[in-house]
Amino acid sequence: MKKIKLGSTGLEVAELGLGAMYLPRVAPEVSDALIQRALDLGIQYFDTASAYQDSEEKLGRVLSRRGKDFVITSRSASYKTGLDAFRQDFERSFERLKLPFIDFYGFHAVNQPGELEMVMKEPLFFLKEQKAGGRIGHIAITSHNPKTLSDALDTGEFELAMFPFNIIEQEPLDGLLAKAASLGVATSVMKPLAGGVIESTELALRFFFNHPAGVVTPGMMSIEQLEQNFTVFKERQPLSGGELQRLEDEVAVLGKEFCRRCSYCMPCPNGIMIPFVHMLHMKTWQKPMSDDVAYTLELAQRMLPALEKCTGCGACVEKCPYAIPTPQRVQELLQLLKSRSR
Repeated sequence: MKKIKLGSTGLEVAELGLGAMYLPRVAPEVSDALIQRALDLGIQYFDTASAYQDSEEKLGRVLSRRGKDFVITSRSASYKTGLDAFRQDFERSFERLKLPFIDFYGFHAVNQPGELEMVMKEPLFFLKEQKAGGRIGHIAITSHNPKTLSDALDTGEFELAMFPFNIIEQEPLDGLLAKAASLGVATSVMKPLAGGVIESTELALRFFFNHPAGVVTPGMMSIEQLEQNFTVFKERQPLSGGELQRLEDEVAVLGKEFCRRCSYCMPCPNGIMIPFVHMLHMKTWQKPMSDDVAYTLELAQRMLPALEKCTGCGACVEKCPYAIPTPQRVQELLQLLKSRSR
């Protein structure tokens, strides 16, 4: 596979990384085999987060027994509830990963200006202290909002930026990728398959060979997925004009009302996590039952009390840059969940 430099950090990794967000869905012996096979294939970059249930533990089971032939990123959104919570999450990441050093540690889901303001105070000072003390190598930030992330890069405090980028969400091409390159900030692509809604996986991954995207980290939960993705990156064939058109045609309908998780719609006056609603709806509504749909509906069941508080006020629709019909989707999700509980 092609090797890429991670900004100005001096680190170099294979272009394909492994996202750990789906590892909680598989048994430890399955994740052990998956992570080991990834290492054997030359994958060096692993991305996780404290919010991804037991993903840190599962990575630690394998990586803690290796020499330092990998790069790992983890992050926490606990800065939103204060420095003490963020510090505790930080320490737990080390405990779960069973590692003395984390290459990149940072802030998860910094979507709105107010969240960036929180990050830039005590939580950032804390991570700078940890970096000076040699526990982490670099400070990272992730966001679903290109404008907020661009503002974060302007501060000069972050050495890796992670964001959604795919055939549907092409906003990073409007200056964000170029800014990161000019500042020497490493870039990492999350949701290269748009959260799993793009069916033409090979074409969706080959899309990145037409753009300098950084390390691409699709979530994986089987060796079959891993080896398919590895083959695409090993062969590294950019899309032809005709293939790009096929891919654009496939996602044309999705692109009109696809939630970017930018969080402009938040906060909801009734406390509903609106981006999560759209993720659940996208993966389940009018979809044939499968293991993935069943798993997602189990997650959605926990939101039932919150969803029932929706008044249909429409404030979220007014604030959404894409006018996504959130109240309608809440009702459809409620309908689906209640039909399963009968």
